[in-house]
Amino acid sequence: MVDEGRGYASSRPWEDKGGRAVGTVLATAIAAGVIVYILRRSRAEEVEEPSGQLARLARDWASSDSVEAGREFVMDKIVPELKPALLSALSEIEDIVDQAFRRIEKNIKKL
Repeated sequence: MVDEGRGYASSRPWEDKGGRAVGTVLATAIAAGVIVYILRRSRAEEVEEPSGQLARLARDWASSDSVEAGREFVMDKIVPELKPALLSALSEIEDIVDQAFRRIEKNIKKL
């Protein structure tokens, strides 16, 4: 009989029954990940935090003249046109909520 593919040279070491090779590969990967995390975190402490950069960018953008002009346009032109539609939608939502509460009260009284 010929042993085809069952010798050590052709088998894969991570498929052994003991799991020792799998554990070694996994431990190495975890150790590498921890080292990369520590290195990145140490570099991040030296640089300004991304949230601080984003807040500074938003503050600078919000105080610009173009944003102020856009805000005035929205408040002067768009909001007065949307106001009746928003009030109508709010009224409909109020009616739906009132009906739901009435149904809930009836169901509670039936218990």
